[in-house]
Amino acid sequence: MDEYMKDILKWQKPKDKDRHWPQYSDFDGKDYDPNRWEGFPEEKGYYLQSGHKQFEDSSSSFERLYAPYPDYQSSEYRSKFKGDFVSCNGPRGKPLNESDEDSIRVYDSVPNAFPEPFIGSHDAVGLHTGMCFDRAQRYGPYGVEPLSKFPISYVDWDKVYWGHLQNECVAKNENRFAPQSPQSNDEMSEFMSHKVSEHRPGTSQSSETKTKDGKTYQSRTAILLRTWEGYEYSDNDIMVIRSMVTELSLQSGGEFQVFLLVNIKDRSQPIFTDARAYRKTLRKVVPRELQDIAILWSEEICERLYPDVGDWQVYWQQFMPVQWFSESHPEFDYVWNWEMDVRYIGNHYHFLTQVGYFAGQQSRKYLWERNARFYIPSFHGSDWNTYLNDTNAIIADSVAKGEIPEPIWGAKTYSSSQKPLGPTPPRSQDADSFEWGVGEEADFITLLPIWDPVKTRWTMKNKVWNYTPGIRPQFSRDHPTDDDFTHPSLKNLPRRGYINTVARLSKRLLHAMHLEQMAGRSMQAEMWPSSVALQHGFKAVYVPQPVYSGRQWPGRYADAVFNSNGGIGARWGQEDDSIYNQDREQNFRSWSWYYHAEFPKVLYRRWMGWKSEDSLGNVGGQEWEQKDDGPKGRMCLPPMLLHPVKRRDIETS
Repeated sequence: MDEYMKDILKWQKPKDKDRHWPQYSDFDGKDYDPNRWEGFPEEKGYYLQSGHKQFEDSSSSFERLYAPYPDYQSSEYRSKFKGDFVSCNGPRGKPLNESDEDSIRVYDSVPNAFPEPFIGSHDAVGLHTGMCFDRAQRYGPYGVEPLSKFPISYVDWDKVYWGHLQNECVAKNENRFAPQSPQSNDEMSEFMSHKVSEHRPGTSQSSETKTKDGKTYQSRTAILLRTWEGYEYSDNDIMVIRSMVTELSLQSGGEFQVFLLVNIKDRSQPIFTDARAYRKTLRKVVPRELQDIAILWSEEICERLYPDVGDWQVYWQQFMPVQWFSESHPEFDYVWNWEMDVRYIGNHYHFLTQVGYFAGQQSRKYLWERNARFYIPSFHGSDWNTYLNDTNAIIADSVAKGEIPEPIWGAKTYSSSQKPLGPTPPRSQDADSFEWGVGEEADFITLLPIWDPVKTRWTMKNKVWNYTPGIRPQFSRDHPTDDDFTHPSLKNLPRRGYINTVARLSKRLLHAMHLEQMAGRSMQAEMWPSSVALQHGFKAVYVPQPVYSGRQWPGRYADAVFNSNGGIGARWGQEDDSIYNQDREQNFRSWSWYYHAEFPKVLYRRWMGWKSEDSLGNVGGQEWEQKDDGPKGRMCLPPMLLHPVKRRDIETS
């Protein structure tokens, strides 16, 4: 341990607390301390002087409509893509190109002294910067009380049929999309007639193929919002869903389509055989406004499809219903698996299309190795290309020294008999100048790193089913997670982990996952798609979206913690000191994007005008917003993704 780390680990620790884990004293005299971040100053720039009033008298910070969509009528767009874009109707019954009421607004500035992203960056991904949204601008069209200077007409939301609006929109724009199997408007009939094929024609092909006139069909993407029987939909949840349908589907002419994928926990309900039972259950578990975008499923369909896996619990096998959806809906080239506790401050279309574009521009050379490293601008610098070149140089140097094996090039098969479904490399890796993969759509996109768990102490790394026939975890009432399960064969099984199942998957990757599970092979959800991509040679990309922190981390310490490598170059997060080990994982709690972080709740609640507790006190709300020591107006946040914001964190609007 170098002198810097010795010095920074000397801090005034609090006394042990009953509900605090891990305990502070557990790390006395050790060379790491996952609680050290708690001693860093809280970042108050999110709240103090971050209100909208600072922009009211600024000519450079005017408020405007924000519609980050292509110019669908431009000669450039029309010369590239087939068909003509037709504007779709929104919830107010007007074509969206004629309705300012259905568009969000933005300030063309950010609050003074607003913190910079801690991990990743807007510029690296191509996301818009230099702007911010308050709650009225972001959600005014969808149910938050709008600004008096921009009146918005009343909508009777119970009379809005989002599924009908989306299907109508696709029908108007059908010439833009490749001909595919027709989508049923009746999900019940789809369940009752469901058949899956091991070799469905066209599965491995994207719709983005050129036609005789040289033009390209526009691809289509499904957004699956994962919810379940018993979930209580808040007003805020429903506003978010309205925004997603409008911004992703209706404003784009059907390039995206939003669904609720609803897990019916009571397997005794005959929803697959009885249309009346299906509709009765639908009305019981989903609000009226969302019923015609909902698809019901239960673990019964997973057991039917994949009997040889031997486990069908959604906790472990989260992608089984996603695979079923893709097999049933060949019209979608990509599927985003999305969670109800995600909030995006900004326009969903801009975020998801830029994430996809970034992933498509990444070279396959050293890609699996690069995917494991966090980009920390305060330590690595603000220029993404400099960071990228540095990362590639570290990988090449470690290979030359024999510290790490040859980088992944093509498929990393799990057996000599496996037949990979991904493409074969066009040349040797040595002969490739970071060309292969540039311009190739990614099959798998994550918003946090992808890494090799084999040498870590990550608790999920051995949740593997039947790669050696019959060898799998055995769950029981006494051992519901079978934490002691292991097997010698797992030491050499190629696999990759990632955290948080919010991810984009291609149709061909989902089909490969489907085939593997039909054969009985599976892994825990946060290894499954990434490992199938690795084993079949599909393109997987971690996109360094901007992540904020509620604490002021020193850059050097942050790199040592989050990119720990066991002293081996290019083994970021993949050795015995991995950040994904259960105790070290506590370092993520100050992040704006991590499954057990506390910061997103506080930030979102105050932005929405609700109170929340931290070192500032239990503050928030309109009275606090007007104080001199508060934001001075509604908090204005730049585009950012927040997770988790749980149902219990939401108030009635």
